[in-house]
Amino acid sequence: MGARTRVLVITHEPEAAPALIGEILRERGIEVDVHIVLADPAKPDIDFPDVADYDAVVAFGSFANAYDQAARPWVAPEVALIADIVDRDLPYLGVCFGGQLLAESLGGHVERAAQADQEIGLVTFDSADDLPIPAGPWFTWHEDRTILPEGVDVLVDNGKAVQLFRKGRAVGTQFHPEADVELVAGWVRIGPDHIPDETSGPRLLADLDANREVLRRNCEQLVDWFLREVAGIADAGHADQADRATVAQQ
Repeated sequence: MGARTRVLVITHEPEAAPALIGEILRERGIEVDVHIVLADPAKPDIDFPDVADYDAVVAFGSFANAYDQAARPWVAPEVALIADIVDRDLPYLGVCFGGQLLAESLGGHVERAAQADQEIGLVTFDSADDLPIPAGPWFTWHEDRTILPEGVDVLVDNGKAVQLFRKGRAVGTQFHPEADVELVAGWVRIGPDHIPDETSGPRLLADLDANREVLRRNCEQLVDWFLREVAGIADAGHADQADRATVAQQ
């Protein structure tokens, strides 16, 4: 058997955890190392591991805004890291904030979305024959949007924001495929003032719970598409049954 596939996971606040994506990667027999940038918000950890030691990098969301000057001392080094990842042709998946930083690393930028284009809750995209992932439902929570440069493939744009884009072996999402009830419950506690009047924290969590199984299946399909089709990790998803049974019991 060859060397085990390793993925570096970059999270920002501890509450913006890998959740479903982290679980699925481990179920696929992949070794996951987590780097938390803001474990101590007063001392952001921008001493990132050497990405050359990994087969792919996945970066997650944040409560920060990419353009906030107070966040730039740690955002700018991460953007530089992502630019280096792209230059190395190392597979990268950026989720929400991680996708926004990818857009900036490619020469785009992030801006505040119009009030009508801010999205919190479950969304379903228009289906298309060439859509590489399920049309939905997906959970989303964003008040910003990415503006992409030329030369980036937009795979999904729902009219409110670019939702899925790709440049070579780098992929960004605006939605949160990793979201589950437990993860979002923490976001609801931390940011109740960001929830619009047309919904509520209990409604968001109830919708997530009612769609728990399909959201997980959708996330599995996205992760497997990224690993196999984007990253070219041919054996992704083929961990032996004993390993999977062990993970399921944990």
